[in-house]
Amino acid sequence: MAYSEYDGIWNALKASKDFPKQVSITANRLLHPRIIKAVTKRKWLDLGYKIQIEPKTSILTHTSKGSVITFFLTYHANHSPITIKDI
Repeated sequence: MAYSEYDGIWNALKASKDFPKQVSITANRLLHPRIIKAVTKRKWLDLGYKIQIEPKTSILTHTSKGSVITFFLTYHANHSPITIKDI
């Protein structure tokens, strides 16, 4: 995966000890959509992270208040798919 200036935000979020994991940054409000999109892209491109947290999935959410964006990372258990044997 190529390095991005937004990797720092994503890596700090993954390493957060809080529950749910969270990271807050301050940025110009005009840049908020770009930052949110870039951090979301980092999450989807991080295949090693997806493999590491299996069988769970993670959901990235965010809130904005003034110039502060707070990203939250929560985990959910995957449900096993239904097979023909289960029917």
